[in-house]
Amino acid sequence: MNIPFKTTGLIFLIFVGLCSCRTPQTKKPIVSVSILPQKYFTERIAKDFAEVNVMIPPGMNPATCDLNSGQLKKLYDSDICFAVGYLPFETTHLYPVLKNKPEILLISHSEGVELIEGSCGHSHAHSHKSVDPHIWLSPAYAKHISRQILETLSQKYPDKEEFFRANYRELEKDIDTFAQEAEKILAAKKNKSFLIYHPALTYFAHDYGMEQISIEDEGKEPNPTHLKNLIDKAREKEISIVFIQKQFDIQNAEAIARSTNSKIVPIDPLNENWLEEMNHLLQVFKENLSE
Repeated sequence: MNIPFKTTGLIFLIFVGLCSCRTPQTKKPIVSVSILPQKYFTERIAKDFAEVNVMIPPGMNPATCDLNSGQLKKLYDSDICFAVGYLPFETTHLYPVLKNKPEILLISHSEGVELIEGSCGHSHAHSHKSVDPHIWLSPAYAKHISRQILETLSQKYPDKEEFFRANYRELEKDIDTFAQEAEKILAAKKNKSFLIYHPALTYFAHDYGMEQISIEDEGKEPNPTHLKNLIDKAREKEISIVFIQKQFDIQNAEAIARSTNSKIVPIDPLNENWLEEMNHLLQVFKENLSE
């Protein structure tokens, strides 16, 4: 049977219209996060259900990073934005932008948790004092972050709740296993002091009764007096590890390591694979701290 051309054209237009209506429904929801470790937690829970947009790309310093147009577009297309809470990037760039987008659900992982005062150059008003924002490097707070992501995703997409919860249980098991291993290894160590260029391990050190000594002086390069004091302290405490991060200048850390015969160890607190980085950190302590 021959169908008139006009009818054929009408059917084609209806088909195209239906396809275009379906496209937004099949598109993945976008969830924005500040840093790569948050991407790790979100993807462990959401798997391929959502696209995760990271605001601070690999290799960038959260203290100096700015927004680019591509990130901004994806942020505006997001259903949810998970913020760490007090990263300089967030307070300077992210929060002001989101003030104009009330439809994007903003979740701060630092809300409702006990924060530690810090002198790492993150000057943010929290009871009129500076706070250390590196909560994701504590296994206990990593679990808090993951639970927050789980509950938020479950409320936003209730038909996927069981899927999210099953994935979360696997993530929780990995975090708990790491925390138990860290407790076992570090409890046996006597000398628990270490040097680090940028004090990112504040919460980890607090969890396991360790002493973190920062080479940075209130977020700035150490002056000669501060550097000499650090070398004296490192010798007195027989410190064997100096951690460096690729986002920061490492010359002063190398100078201290040479003067104290300490081992330089690169770490990446912003590593996308959170569990891999934490296991690397624990292995360093296991091999280099005295019992």
